[in-house]
Amino acid sequence: MSLRYAALALLSAQPMTGYELVRYFDDTVGLMWAASDSQIYPELRRMERDGLVRAKTVPRGERAAKRQYKITAKGREALRTWVSTPIPYPPQRDVHRLQITYGELAGLSEARALLTQHLDHYTLRRHQWSTLLDTIKTARFPLLRRRLEGTPPEMHSRILAFKELALEGQVAHADNEIAWARRGLKLIDELEAAEAEEPDLRADLRE
Repeated sequence: MSLRYAALALLSAQPMTGYELVRYFDDTVGLMWAASDSQIYPELRRMERDGLVRAKTVPRGERAAKRQYKITAKGREALRTWVSTPIPYPPQRDVHRLQITYGELAGLSEARALLTQHLDHYTLRRHQWSTLLDTIKTARFPLLRRRLEGTPPEMHSRILAFKELALEGQVAHADNEIAWARRGLKLIDELEAAEAEEPDLRADLRE
């Protein structure tokens, strides 16, 4: 259900077509809650069915038309309720930690490849989250400007503060994962060095 509320949050800033929503989704909340086009469009239709958004047909060029979605009062209330309600944490499921827990069953080169992939992934994520954080801090993101324009000035500092807090958490998470991957790569270097000095140890580990 988080996809529904992520979409409502974006629509609370301004009405959008499905295409616009997908584009903004990818650049903002999609960096925290990923969703594909094939998930977003059906959810929009369900939200319309449930009265959370209202759609109207607007021109697209000279002959075509498109559907534009606007959040309703019911949708705003549903979003406020969701934001205000504690959500239980899911069971811990970290496939990458699980893999490394049994890294001795793989070769050191394979374990190195896994950790390098982890490092590359979170290095990219850190860049994405940091870039979005910078645009939030300077209010340069177009959708954020629309949101600020539609709210009283006394609310602006609160809007910016919570968004910064969320993204700072994402950046900190990336920093922790990057440090963990680097520690793992250093560990592999140490294991390779130790095994090079003790060839019999490698044979024992394979048995």
